[in-house]
Amino acid sequence: MPLIKRWAAAAACAFCLALPLVAQEDPLPDALAEQLDQLVLVTETIRGLPTTFEVERAFPTRDETIAYLTALYDADADPVLLARQQAFYRALGMIPPDADLRQTFLDLLGSQVGGFYSSDERTMNVLPSSGDDVGEGLSPSEQIIFVHEYTHALQDMHFGLDLVYNESLLDNPDGALAVLSLIEGDASLAMNAYTQLALAQNPLLAFALLAESASAGTLVLPPGIPAGLTRELTFPYDYGMAFATALYSEGGWEAVNAAYDNPPASSEQILHPEKYLAGEFGETVAMVPLDAPGLTPLWEITLGEYYTQELLRGLNIASFRLAASGWNGDRFGLYESTAGRTAWSLASRWDSQQDADEFVEAVLALAPEDIARDMKPVCWDASGGELCLTPARDTSLETLLTFVPD
Repeated sequence: MPLIKRWAAAAACAFCLALPLVAQEDPLPDALAEQLDQLVLVTETIRGLPTTFEVERAFPTRDETIAYLTALYDADADPVLLARQQAFYRALGMIPPDADLRQTFLDLLGSQVGGFYSSDERTMNVLPSSGDDVGEGLSPSEQIIFVHEYTHALQDMHFGLDLVYNESLLDNPDGALAVLSLIEGDASLAMNAYTQLALAQNPLLAFALLAESASAGTLVLPPGIPAGLTRELTFPYDYGMAFATALYSEGGWEAVNAAYDNPPASSEQILHPEKYLAGEFGETVAMVPLDAPGLTPLWEITLGEYYTQELLRGLNIASFRLAASGWNGDRFGLYESTAGRTAWSLASRWDSQQDADEFVEAVLALAPEDIARDMKPVCWDASGGELCLTPARDTSLETLLTFVPD
């Protein structure tokens, strides 16, 4: 899987900022240099963007990459932000209460990363799929990763990745996921085009790719990785490519390029590209603070449709996708109790009364049968605390869901 430094400090693979990795001290073998030059030309042709500055090429080992990721993470470590992120993932049920977020991310990325582009260093990094040296030429999977990463280099040249994916997203996980999905979806679409071209020229390449993946171990995740983090890691690739494909179908690569001037603002627009194309944005929702003793505010953010899905999934709601699909804005407040447990408040607005009702019905399915459902709010004991739901009021189409630990 190709690396990006993102709001959660590391998740997915695309581009990194800041620290240099390992310089390519020795000149590349002539055959390898010629192959790379050809891959650059193919990537430029597929993506329709010319190279405007020189990009260094490096082939770090996995151990060197893990050391780099660890140093990058620790160099940027903000204790306040890390505490917020850890509480965020715990509140959504994406990690267990005792999980070490830093180590979990490093274990996940260290095992899955196949390459990355450093925008500060303007360096392409492709990890050898077998051993510590690419030798005289890239293998089929390494070629595909190179095309993906060189697409990031082209994005940087023409759109400025540091400008698109910037510091303002640190307090906006949903917006960060959306922008990341544009960047990764674009690169994945170009990579897919190259893969199809290569397979058309050599159909047996599919077997070689499968054998490489099995040999490198990239088909298996390390033990103990929470499923929620895996889903978040793959979201920008899977849904991002679907988003980029929708833009491409609408107006070719020009439509994809135009999105960098007007990036998607929420995961809703990634999940439903037609909403982005129609210029439909989520509405602003006022925060509803928790009125309970002993709670310290940690974070106030927009959750978005994807993370609303994850919250509902964490509550064991089977219809989490349907329940979140009518999302039209929200405000999520995260709190810490005196005992160190997490409380939260989610005020959501919905596209229609039916969407609001679907959310309410999905959540109320968790409540005991003897709970009076005509109360506002409806409260019941759940997961070591009290879960309360206030259905949509009048024509506001807003619901309120809160959790306060015991």
